[in-house]
This record gives sequence, structure tokens and C-alpha cells, in this order.
Amino acid sequence: MQLLAIALYSRDGRQRVLDFKPGALNVVTGESATGKSALLDIIDYCTGRDTLQLPVGPITDTVSWYAALFQLDDTCAVVARPAPKPSGRSSQAMLTFGADLGIPDIDQLVVNTDTKTLRRHLGRRIGITENRRHRADDRTEMEIGAHLGHAMLLCLQGQTDIASKDGLFHRQGDPFVAKAIKATLPYFMGTAAFDQARKLTQLTTAHSHLESAEANYDRALLSSGTTEVTTQALWREAHALGMVPAEAPPSREAILETLAAAVSAPPKPRPSETQYEQRAAHLQRECDQLRESLRMLAADRQTLISGSTAADEFATSARIPRDRLASLNLLLPHRETPADRPRGDNPVCPLCGLTSPTSDPTVEELRHSLHLLSDQLDGVEATRPDRHAALEALSQRTTELRQDLLAAERALKALTAGQEASSTLPLQAQADFVRGRIYGVLSTLRHTSETDVARLRRLRDSARARVQALEGELDPEREHDELRARLAPIGRDIADWSHQLKLEHGGTDTQLDPEDLTVTLGTASTRVPMSRIGSAANWIGYHVLAHLALHRYFVLHNRPVPRILVLDQPTQAWYLPDTTGDSSGANGADLAAVEQLFQLINDIVRDLAPHLQVIICDHVNLPAPWFQQAIVQNWRGGHKLIPRDWIDPADQPISSAPER
Repeated sequence: MQLLAIALYSRDGRQRVLDFKPGALNVVTGESATGKSALLDIIDYCTGRDTLQLPVGPITDTVSWYAALFQLDDTCAVVARPAPKPSGRSSQAMLTFGADLGIPDIDQLVVNTDTKTLRRHLGRRIGITENRRHRADDRTEMEIGAHLGHAMLLCLQGQTDIASKDGLFHRQGDPFVAKAIKATLPYFMGTAAFDQARKLTQLTTAHSHLESAEANYDRALLSSGTTEVTTQALWREAHALGMVPAEAPPSREAILETLAAAVSAPPKPRPSETQYEQRAAHLQRECDQLRESLRMLAADRQTLISGSTAADEFATSARIPRDRLASLNLLLPHRETPADRPRGDNPVCPLCGLTSPTSDPTVEELRHSLHLLSDQLDGVEATRPDRHAALEALSQRTTELRQDLLAAERALKALTAGQEASSTLPLQAQADFVRGRIYGVLSTLRHTSETDVARLRRLRDSARARVQALEGELDPEREHDELRARLAPIGRDIADWSHQLKLEHGGTDTQLDPEDLTVTLGTASTRVPMSRIGSAANWIGYHVLAHLALHRYFVLHNRPVPRILVLDQPTQAWYLPDTTGDSSGANGADLAAVEQLFQLINDIVRDLAPHLQVIICDHVNLPAPWFQQAIVQNWRGGHKLIPRDWIDPADQPISSAPER
């Protein structure tokens, strides 16, 4: 996508049309305050940006519509945008495609879309495919889909952008813009291609399936445990009513089948009050016994924990003297003979050989103490697994008893509640009431068999494996390494061209840093970012070279980025604006540097022709023939972006033909 023309429409319907040459260097030169810098904002606005922050003045006072004619691969596109409201924001747009389109008349301008749709359709025409993806940083996670607006951030260098030492890209300092550039640059470089975008979508779906599978499995486990307690409680209650025997079947499925059969069977005579009270008392005794067993288990557990704590404390205390005595193993065996003993029969120190007035323990005695401590510590360590196993067994037994206690308490509570609720009914009605309540619990009890749990476990494991496989294919480290590899030739181009322009550190190891969004340069001792080098001439030089190198990569690798690079005031570090167009505003060295920079830009554009269009808005007007051929607008001597007659009606010409 390249720019063929820009059109401005006055409030009374007149046009101001600016033509541009595709596949070439285009220079808009002129004096200060003629509207050169506004062209970049208008291009940004005509490619879908909602904000047009032009200075309040002739442009905002006179222009009612802005339009741009773009050349695509096989067709043309006209984009027209009504002037925004005083707030500077608008999402209204007109978009038309056609092979023979030109700048439309004002009566042909009509809003037919919005900026979001505009960017989507234009983006598709240049090859921006669906690529929505998740990106997380230290604090936030956001979903990013690269679109035409992100691509244009790589195509525009405003007057403040190009002279910045801290940032490399257009509007990099605006909120969220730097994050968006970091998230979408891999796509435009080709490391996050369409296939990866599709896999990212698959990964999002796989994560959703995994969450659902894990939730279903967890619910099944919880339901399985709850069902176990509930079935035991129902069995005890049914036994208290004489419906089933005291001993329950071994499996939960058998318990449920037996209970269902007992409820559906012909009613048996209701137990007498004495039998009912005896069975209720039996449930109460069972609850008491279970509570007592739990108390005994808690006491046993506390005893084990205390013993383990004491053993650990002993082991900690014993290791200190053992480690000190272990130093004896460093001594060579020494056997003292009578000839070795000095006069006075004083003992000899085994370490230093000096005599001592008091007798010290012999080495053999110390070694005996060492062996004794080591054996005791080994015994403590040997019993540690048994203690852990005993604690584990106690915990498991405690869990079982708690479930039994809960089931018995539920059964006793249900019996008591049922007796109270049916006490005013006849005996047979009371029995039917209890049978009906048990049937109701059975009918609403979720039957989650072990087979169901196993099936849900397999589904969870399958979903987890799917997520792991996709994450392996979308390894962020691998993508990062590939991005670095693709940025390497860009760094080499910057290094070669910076050496040609004699920039500071030119020709050294140069890299475009995708994390900090800057250029880094190798020095004799370390790497430094662009902000650590001096002179605006260097900052501007590296800005221009970095974007030329990026666009050269985009062209050579056919990446979906508009083939437009707009540079506003790239000579501001050298050239003082004049009003005559001669060279009086700069000295000889500065003019040579400026001409060398423009010559390099022109050479790169010609080398990539017709696949790159560079538009430069600047004060400079070099006399070289190739530069004069590149000039498409020269705003001096009263010529400006906004014609004088738009501002002063007295200067309005008779003809209202478009001014070019």
C-alpha cells in the first residue's frame, strides 16, 4: 500500500489535492508554519486513527473532510474522513475500492463505515490476517490482534519521534502504545505467523476445555465422597426402621441397589416403639463409640508427634558433638610408648605433642563416644520412616472414623426429625412417610460411579496433554529467539549505513532491541542504548536508519506492512530553516551531512523500487538534480498546505477547480 494523493476539502466544497509518486522518494519542502508536519497526522487519520490532533488554526478552521488515495497491489482505495469534532476524535469514515478510482468530489463523500472496519478491510488487502493472541507481562495480560493501526506505527516518524533519544517508534510514549508495539512486532516480523495465530486460538480453546474437564472431575470426586457418607447414613436409618439388615454391602453401588429394592418392596410391619427406641439408642451408642475412638486416635497422634519432635531435637543436638568428634578421623593413629613419654609422666596432647598437667581423654575413648553418638543418630533416622508411616495410617483411620461418625449422626438426626414430623400420623402413614423420605433422598442422590470418575479423569488428562502440546509448539522462548534472529540482518544494515554516515559508534555491533524498543550499540567494554550516546544528529541518524532497515526487511520478506515511510524534519539537528530555499541556514559540514543522509535514503528507495515509498517533510532544498526531481511540493513564497483564499475570501479565485 502506497500513497497516491491527499485531498483536503474546504467548508464551501473546494479541494486541495497533493499528488505523490509511488515507489520513490517524495520531498515536501518549505518554510516553517506552512503545514508540512500536518501531512503525517492526516495520513495517520486516513489510515484509521480516531484522533486528529492538529494545531488550532487555518487547517481546523477551514477543512471539512480529509481524503487519501492509496495504491494497493491490484486495485486502489479511497479513504475519506469528516473533520473531527472539537474534541479531535471521530470514528466515521468512507471506504471505497476500485481499479480506476480518483479523488472524489465533495458531493460524493458519504460515511459508510467506521475506523475499526476500515482498518480491518485495508489490513486484509495488504495481507494482515487473523492473528489475535494473548500476551502477558509482569502485571497485566491482554489480548492483542495486529491491525493496520499497529502497522502504521512502524511507518511514521513525527518531528518529536525522530529526534527522541529514548524511543524509536511513533507515539511510543503514549499509554499502551509501547505494549502494543511489543506484542505485534513479532507478527509483522514473521515470527508469529498465521499458523501460530491459529494455534493460539486453539490453545485458548484447549485451556477452556481443560478448565471444564478439571471442574467436572473435581465435582465428581466431591460428589463421590459426599455420596459415600450419605449412603451410609441412609443405610443406618433404614436399618433402624427394620428395612435392611445391620451389615451393609461392601460397595456403594450395592448399598444403593439394596436400599432402592427395600423402598420398592411391599411394606413390612412398622417396628414397635420399643424396637425403634432400641435401634435409635444403638445409633446413639455407635456415635459415642466413634467419638471415643477419634479421641483415642487424636491422643495417639499427639504422642507420635511429640516423640517425633523429641527425636528431631535429640538428633539436632547430637549432630553438634558428633561433627566435632568426627574431626578425629583426620588424625593419624598414634600409639604412645614409654620412650615417647616425657619426664614427669605427664600426658602428651595427641594434636600438638605438648605435655599437659591434667589427663585428657584418649583418642580411643573419644572415638568410642563418636561411634556411640553415630549409632544413636542412625537409630533415630532409621525410625523416621516408621513414624511417618504410623502418622499416615492414623490420619487415614481418622478420616474413615469421621465419615462413619458423620453417617451415624445423619441417620440419627433423620430418624429424630422423621419421628417428630410423622408423630401425629397413623402408624402405617408414619411408616409410609419415612419410606417416602428415603426414596426421595435416593432419587435425588447423584450416582457417580467409579467408572464415571475414571472417565472424567481420562478426559481431564487428555485436555491437559492437549494444552501441553500446544504450549510446546508455541514456546515463547523459541519465538523470542526467532525474533532476535530475524532482527539480526536489520542490525547489520544499521551498522553498515551508520558507518557510511560516520555516526558515533557507526559500524559496530548494532541491534534493534524488541523489549526496550530502541537501538543498542556495542562499545569497547559494553552495550549501550541509543539514549547513552550524545548529539541529536546521532539520534536522528539511528532513527532513520532503523526504520529504513525495518522496511527493507518488510519488502524483502513480503511482510504485511504498508510500503510507506513518512519522516518529518529529519534535518532538524543540522539545518536551520530559511525563507529563500538557499543554503544560508547551515554550514558546509552540516550541508554535507544532510546531503549524505538524503542520498542514502534515495539510494535505498531506488534499490527497493517500486516497493518502498518514502515521504520526507523538511525545510531543506538541496540543489542536487536528484533531490530536485524528488520534490513534490515546495511551499515557499506564500504557498502553504491551506491556500490563502480559503482563509481570506477576498482572495478567492473565479474558478473553483482543485488546486494541486
